[in-house]
Amino acid sequence: MGRFLIALSTVLLSSVLTGSSAMAGTQWCVVDPIIVVNSHPSDVEVVFDETYVPTLSAPVSFRFHVPSNAKVTVMMPPSPVAYTVQVMYDRPAASPSSTTVTVDSLVTSTASFPTQTVISMAHATVFSVAGSANVPTSITYAVK
Repeated sequence: MGRFLIALSTVLLSSVLTGSSAMAGTQWCVVDPIIVVNSHPSDVEVVFDETYVPTLSAPVSFRFHVPSNAKVTVMMPPSPVAYTVQVMYDRPAASPSSTTVTVDSLVTSTASFPTQTVISMAHATVFSVAGSANVPTSITYAVK
């Protein structure tokens, strides 16, 4: 979670420095399961403006695709909104020292609004992809 806050702070700071005022006063809703694949943790977060929380029509969903031989644990910290996590062992078997993971996330809502999916790993490695409510977002990344 701390790495995410650093990444988010960097994005917000760069937005302020470039003159953007669109994010002023925004309160963020963060949903963040933590998955550990072959002893490599990843903090997976979906972020969106918390004013849209009342429009959610289903739990935020996360589907992790991992190698068939992976050892996986999932931690589900408390969140201001409901979320579900599903682990699919549907990727080819891989070496435990370098494993590819795909995460699909979906925010289902009666409204359309921007979302951001962020993957934070050890050593401040961060991947992110912009998305939108009601449209699945997918990120594939390697854990080492």
